[in-house]
Amino acid sequence: MDSPLSNWNRQGLALLQLPRPSPQGDSANTAKCRANQVRQPASAAEKALVRRGWLMYGPVYSYDSTRIVTALSGFDGMCRPLGYQAFVYWDGRYAGTLSPVPMNSRTDGALTSIHLNGPGRFSADFARYRESDALCCPSRVDSVAYAFRRDDIPTLAATHVTPTAACLTDGPDAGTPGLFGKRWILSEMEGRRFNAEAPHMEFDRNQNRVAGSSGCNRFIGAFQTDGSRLTFSPMAGTKRACIDNDMQRAETAFLKSLSSTTRYEVSGNTLHLFSNEVQVLSFESR
Repeated sequence: MDSPLSNWNRQGLALLQLPRPSPQGDSANTAKCRANQVRQPASAAEKALVRRGWLMYGPVYSYDSTRIVTALSGFDGMCRPLGYQAFVYWDGRYAGTLSPVPMNSRTDGALTSIHLNGPGRFSADFARYRESDALCCPSRVDSVAYAFRRDDIPTLAATHVTPTAACLTDGPDAGTPGLFGKRWILSEMEGRRFNAEAPHMEFDRNQNRVAGSSGCNRFIGAFQTDGSRLTFSPMAGTKRACIDNDMQRAETAFLKSLSSTTRYEVSGNTLHLFSNEVQVLSFESR
């Protein structure tokens, strides 16, 4: 991801071929990791990836006919993804990958989040490490913007990189001052932006409880933190029906993303929740 950027997705007019995954060795937890994180392919494009040897995981990012999906080839001993990649499609046609090579969690150039702001406008964030950085805490994040031409043969190219200093997570050893005492309102999920009426939640330090609204219903549950790690217990909630299918899908996706959370980062008034190395939810505090 260092400048100058090259176009790794397409050279000339030849049709782009799906890459094959890099083989990964099994760990003692591989079977558990697969059971908890690998999902079944849900489209013809995803089935083609599985036939090439990839394992599907993580959310589908979609806007109009643009789809971005993530796949991997293995896990480390902590169920973090290894050999993972993000694939971009337009109307089911393969356009390319967000990274020139498959990535490993906690290594330089690992994809951490995807921002899909329109059918042809998206960017992705990548962790950048110095030799002195701890594996948990890269000192820099590079945000890469892409040019995406939607056509019979769609094309994808990285256009520019914006580096920013990474903010350290204020974990519980410091009293988690950034996590408590605020109402966190959902601002982004699966590349979709949300407004002030979005789902929200608040953390109770004394009870180790989290409570809020998932959109159509109220929920409450327990959470656990350890450094930057954050996990949620299954949530209890009301059972009101959503007024339309879009709200129902958003509520289901929100609760599923909470259950998959493994760590968090607080940067000013923004809370990011991650499932291993992939950002699943972003919140703004009020």
